[in-house]
Amino acid sequence: MTEQQKSRLAATLAGVLGLLSVKEGGMVLLGLTTKAYTVLPWLVWYNVLLGMTSVIAAIGLWQQRAWAVRVAGATIVSLHGVVLLLLVVLYAFGVNVAVASILAMLMRTAVWAGILLLTRETARGENGGGVTGKEE
Repeated sequence: MTEQQKSRLAATLAGVLGLLSVKEGGMVLLGLTTKAYTVLPWLVWYNVLLGMTSVIAAIGLWQQRAWAVRVAGATIVSLHGVVLLLLVVLYAFGVNVAVASILAMLMRTAVWAGILLLTRETARGENGGGVTGKEE
């Protein structure tokens, strides 16, 4: 698989996951749908905001931009990991957290970790080189 193909695959995964998060969370926030389990309002807002961030990152990943790889790694994967850990801890301490929420966050974290692995060496700076660490 070429570097461009890896970036395009990662961008597609990121975009689809982001759009689904915005759609599902938006429907809950607007009261257009209800869930059969306890919904944590802060988690719905988090999912919508990170969904939007995912769409922006997907655009950058498609273009093989170094900043998008940093957003994927430093921001999205890290935040999903922290929220996943928080959900598990809350659940362990008896807070009413839906297992579906924990599993969904586990899936998001795993997909974004895969996206990071696919793209960490593929993004290019404006100079056409590899990930240079230079701002764009």
